[in-house]
Amino acid sequence: MLTRLQIKGFKNLRDVDLHFGSFTCIAGRNGVGKSNLFDAITFLSDLASMPLLQAALKVRGTGDRIGGVENLFARSDVMPKRMSLVAEMVVPRRVTDDYDRKATATATFLQYTLVLGFDPKRAKEGKDPIFIEQEELGARPSSEADKLLRFRPSKPWIKRNVIGPGKRTKPFIETDEGHSIKLYGDSSKAGRPSTVPANNSPQTVLSGVNASSHPTALAARRELQSWRLLQLEPSALRSPDEYRSQTRLSATGGHLPNALMRIGSQAAVAQQLAELIPGIVSVDVDSDDVRQQRTLGVTMKNRERYAASSLSDGTLRFLALAVLASDPLATGLVCLEEPENGIHPQRIPEMLRLVRSLADDMDPDDSEDASVSMLRQVIINTHSPLVVAELPDSDLLMAETLIERRAEWIHFKPLGNTWRADNLPRTELISKGELQAYLGGRGQLRSTTQRRVQDHLTLNLFDTPTARSL
Repeated sequence: MLTRLQIKGFKNLRDVDLHFGSFTCIAGRNGVGKSNLFDAITFLSDLASMPLLQAALKVRGTGDRIGGVENLFARSDVMPKRMSLVAEMVVPRRVTDDYDRKATATATFLQYTLVLGFDPKRAKEGKDPIFIEQEELGARPSSEADKLLRFRPSKPWIKRNVIGPGKRTKPFIETDEGHSIKLYGDSSKAGRPSTVPANNSPQTVLSGVNASSHPTALAARRELQSWRLLQLEPSALRSPDEYRSQTRLSATGGHLPNALMRIGSQAAVAQQLAELIPGIVSVDVDSDDVRQQRTLGVTMKNRERYAASSLSDGTLRFLALAVLASDPLATGLVCLEEPENGIHPQRIPEMLRLVRSLADDMDPDDSEDASVSMLRQVIINTHSPLVVAELPDSDLLMAETLIERRAEWIHFKPLGNTWRADNLPRTELISKGELQAYLGGRGQLRSTTQRRVQDHLTLNLFDTPTARSL
């Protein structure tokens, strides 16, 4: 679970420090740069699995070109450019390595720091332009969890999920003065640390941890790998599945039939859909042994079956979210962009209840041992005042664009009288009424410093389902 993220120098995230709970909604007008926060999160996730340059080229804005990697770094006339990403997280204590061996982390409340540089002159030396300046992984004290975890979890939750490092003071990964990155084992008897040169390493040290000999670092890697961005696309949601295709829902919503077949919860999914769309009786997966394909469909009260190809975009999104909510493998952090797209305005409350069900309930009476698996967490973004109106103040963060020195930066504000507002001055807070007026284009945000907001609101917020669609 990502509990805090500090970003400096990534795209228009010049100096951002955000705290997260199980559910967060980033609300802001179109063009403000809300998606850049998701890009930073998925970039960190990809860096836990692949080389620096490959992960950088996956980020939106690079154009899949090496020359485009510079666009990931905030505007600066200084070389090398620099970005800093610091993630605090609560990780599962029990972890499985790449060889299917079980291990137990000695600490679960961790802070991972990664500082990257960019210098095009390195290409003349046959090196990648992006490189590591610093990489650190350390444990946060469990005794301070109630203060550091701003979302105010209950004491039973902290006891279940937060394990301290004990007497250990040495980090699990650190960068020394000679710019060498060292990986230490959990045990004091683990021997000498593994060492790699920071500037010449094509990937992070954390991405190379694949064995149970370093369980805490491995748990951090598994947590980062579980962070993903969902951009549900109607074409992917409608597509049939080959028998041998993957059985987990893809980032675009593909493999919906195989995912539903694997989890075998058609009745539960149908029940959730029936609460959202009256008239639905069942959801099924039709298997064609000749073509080796599976297709998804729903049956209505009139016994008419509709294939996925004839369902509306909104119904398909409901269906995908219901499958995710029922999937035991759908753990970790999910970032979801504008879930209201394709949804009729009257269905927004039901849609939000379904999206929120993807996140773990922080009920203090829940006795489940959450340390066994990854916690479920959701971050969404929106430009809809209707979505904002349905959410509690504590779930919301406002995003605006600031222009300073001819450069645009994104700035976030929480709502007052919530845990997100702790220790912040009144000038850094916003009310729900002001936020809704701002999103509706009816007002500007108050400010005591000189700033200018420059973005636009798309008035057509929702697609209208066709007459033949559900």
